[in-house]
Amino acid sequence: MNVHQVLSGAGPHDAITTEALVFRGCFREWGWGGSDHAARIAPGLNGSIAQLARLRPRSDDVLLIHHSAGAPRLHELLALPNPKLLLHHNVTPASWLWEHAPLVAVQCAIGREQLPELVRAVDLAAGDSAFNAAELQALGASRTEVIPLLVDRNRLGSPRHPGAAADPGGPPTVLFVGRLSPHKRQDELIRAFALYRRHRAPDARLMLVGDPITPAYAELLRAFGETLAPGAVSIESGLSEAELGDRYRAADAFVCLSEHEGFCIPVLEAFHFGVPVIARPSGALPEVAGDAALLVEDRDPALVAELMHLAITDQHLRSELRRRGEARLEHYAPAVVAEQLRRAVLKTAEAARR
Repeated sequence: MNVHQVLSGAGPHDAITTEALVFRGCFREWGWGGSDHAARIAPGLNGSIAQLARLRPRSDDVLLIHHSAGAPRLHELLALPNPKLLLHHNVTPASWLWEHAPLVAVQCAIGREQLPELVRAVDLAAGDSAFNAAELQALGASRTEVIPLLVDRNRLGSPRHPGAAADPGGPPTVLFVGRLSPHKRQDELIRAFALYRRHRAPDARLMLVGDPITPAYAELLRAFGETLAPGAVSIESGLSEAELGDRYRAADAFVCLSEHEGFCIPVLEAFHFGVPVIARPSGALPEVAGDAALLVEDRDPALVAELMHLAITDQHLRSELRRRGEARLEHYAPAVVAEQLRRAVLKTAEAARR
């Protein structure tokens, strides 16, 4: 069997690209061939993803279409006779992006418009969360599956010893990992952190790690952090896996106040490193985090600041969250997710033969 993956866009620090490459490793292990393609490819992938124009499938090859933004030449792709499996990663609402990244907003708006056409054309529709699968069902998908993001929990290195402080005697460190983008609400995190620093921990640090949606947006966040918490907010992009692992090991709490999440891999990465998680229950985040995070719907930054203080100083709470996080990771164990992927691909191939 051959399985060809098609991505809207690919980049070296993109979660969907990383997943597609992990999927390719599974396919090789199962003796399946195929290739991986994207309409837009950022520098730094070293040829691991090919241009979509080079896709030349045989008629019985399975096409696994990862959907997260507008896909050029979609009509040509869907016109192919191949069995098709859609994996919906959700599309960021364009309304969050028009002001700061209008070109990305256009891609997201097109991606939303294309989703019904995709649902009608594929043999099997899947979401990487039940939240995303429900959106497909609402659009008329008769058969849906859930194929979570396949997370290699060891790729960033080993966690520190359970119960050990990130830096004994050092300043409390709050971490966020993810795209620097308006819908991720790093601005709200900076506000809450500034209150935590002012009233609870004057030496606290905030680390924002992720590729910015535009360089100008990163500078906007940097200036905002310097205004509210001078010298305490750092922004880093383009880190290696080893460097990212170091940032998790240095963190005392992970905080995500995002307004839109189709999955949120960094939450699972924080669980792997035993870092307490505070999060806004948006999109699929409550599904992914389960009972292992402090979920806060209240928009009051003072409340978030107080939760930071509790998550960092209450050792019983930290221990319990660590225990729950480890249990949650088992739900997304690579072997479990790989089997869900394998079954979905086989169902797609079988559905096309009927």
